[in-house]
Amino acid sequence: MKNKLLLILFLASAALSEAQTTMENFSYGSVTDSLTNPSKGGANWVRHSGTANPIGYVNTSLTYPGYNSSGIGGAATFAFGSGSREDANRPCINYNSGSVYASFLCRITNAGGTGGDYFFHLMDTDSMTQFRGRIFIKNGSVANTFNIGLNKGTTSGPVYSGNYPIDSTVLIVVKYTFTPGGLANDTAKVYVFFQTTIPATEPSTPTLTSIDISQGDMNRINAIAIRQGSTGTMAGRIDGIRVSNSWADGPLPVTLLDFKANLNEANGTQLKWSTSSETNNKGFEIERSADGENFENVAFVKGAGNSKTIEQYAFQLDYFTPAYYRLKQLDFDGAFEYSEVVYSGGEVSEVELSPNPFVETLKLNSNSNIDKIEIIDLTGKVLVSETINKETAEVETSHLAKGIYFINISQGGSVQTKRIIKTN
Repeated sequence: MKNKLLLILFLASAALSEAQTTMENFSYGSVTDSLTNPSKGGANWVRHSGTANPIGYVNTSLTYPGYNSSGIGGAATFAFGSGSREDANRPCINYNSGSVYASFLCRITNAGGTGGDYFFHLMDTDSMTQFRGRIFIKNGSVANTFNIGLNKGTTSGPVYSGNYPIDSTVLIVVKYTFTPGGLANDTAKVYVFFQTTIPATEPSTPTLTSIDISQGDMNRINAIAIRQGSTGTMAGRIDGIRVSNSWADGPLPVTLLDFKANLNEANGTQLKWSTSSETNNKGFEIERSADGENFENVAFVKGAGNSKTIEQYAFQLDYFTPAYYRLKQLDFDGAFEYSEVVYSGGEVSEVELSPNPFVETLKLNSNSNIDKIEIIDLTGKVLVSETINKETAEVETSHLAKGIYFINISQGGSVQTKRIIKTN
């Protein structure tokens, strides 16, 4: 069989999202060392306090299912203790309004602190004492566990939650919200996930909240910091830091936008798909099935690796009969996930969706008949299913929560999948 690679990696601006993201996956090589060593993370991480006991770098990464910065590169290590200890910060995109989400993976490897101290925070490098969104840790109330704490801006009186097992990985999301008015009324919140699925939309109830009106508001956030506390002997690792102004582009992974198959009697089968972001993406195995149940690998397309722009792919196969197709997306570390299954049994016309993002209704327009649509959430649950049987339609979506969804559009025996975003 002769496979012809038609088109790989057209780059376009990411029009579906206005989010801006800073990513730190600690990909600094195979040799462990100090994080701020110029040959390691020193180009990004700058010491701002302490002269001894540097923050460490190890070449083993942390993982969390479904997290977009999972299992890439290495990790940073920190340890509490007496004496001088290095603290370091890394620049991020400058934020001075709205909400900022800083998500990261954390694994506490050593207990040893009943009083608690903080190890991560947001900061403005113009003021080296204005640390906000401080994340604390201390021993849990059960042996071999730890608690996670939050304070908006002081070292005293944090609120704590959880008894998370030592040597387990948790996903922490710090949210800092700028509130206009200059009344020291900005808020800090934390969401902690352990052995649970990352939700498509921001949960209505955070794990922890800190208002602390005695602390002044930040003028801006332009850096994140790792700190080595002086209270107790807690120690751990940090990995997969993502800083964004959007929940969807911070903790939530966003990858496949659409996938469709088109059968042409003269040219064979053409597959097209696109991604909105890629992390650690080795590539895509194309799998084919005659019955929709038993699939075989028929081709491989190299991925972009790491990308924050829309990547568009197309691949031509010399198959001239209808069949079912799916993509097996492979990470460099061996992890993988499957796409939706599409069918090449008929010609597929482009369907225009507007507006996208949408609020109350979603309009569909095509130059051929749309048989049926389904709107599904990121867990695969069907939330909307409508028979259309015309070229245009207007789908009521007011009952859907704010978040990211996929819409399956059936036309003449073929199905194409597109990513859609509900706002407000």
